[in-house]
Amino acid sequence: MEITRWVAGGMTVAIATALTLVSAGPAQAYPKGSCGQSYRKVASYPLTQGAKDGKSYGTVTLYQSPTAHAKCAIARVASSSIGKTSYLYVELFVDRNRNKKYDGPDKGAASGSEKYKWFAGPVHIYGVDHRCVQFAGAVRIGSKPLARGGTPAGTWMYCG
Repeated sequence: MEITRWVAGGMTVAIATALTLVSAGPAQAYPKGSCGQSYRKVASYPLTQGAKDGKSYGTVTLYQSPTAHAKCAIARVASSSIGKTSYLYVELFVDRNRNKKYDGPDKGAASGSEKYKWFAGPVHIYGVDHRCVQFAGAVRIGSKPLARGGTPAGTWMYCG
């Protein structure tokens, strides 16, 4: 499994404070929680599975770029829980060989940490035009149970 790691970059204080992500590889900055300019939203799921109160603690969203030939996922915490997270995670898997099973040729990308308080990701997988994906996110608020969401387990979707 190929793992893409993203780390928080510098903070700039002017009228507002902006948080950007800088990739661990090439120096490329993204606005808070963004995959990039050419990406368009494909699907979004609430992070509710496992939450004892049925409340949504955030969302996990899939994006696609026809020009970058890539798919990207981001998990975001709900605005009412910003800064209260004890864990935030996102994962994206692509069915490279189009057999709708997770096996050798398939690729995955994930990002998760106890340090993430606003969002996890973005995670990108390139060269995936017309390949199906599975994506998911998870968040823990304080000591509450982990709340998850994403494509149904074992289901390959969003093949465009």
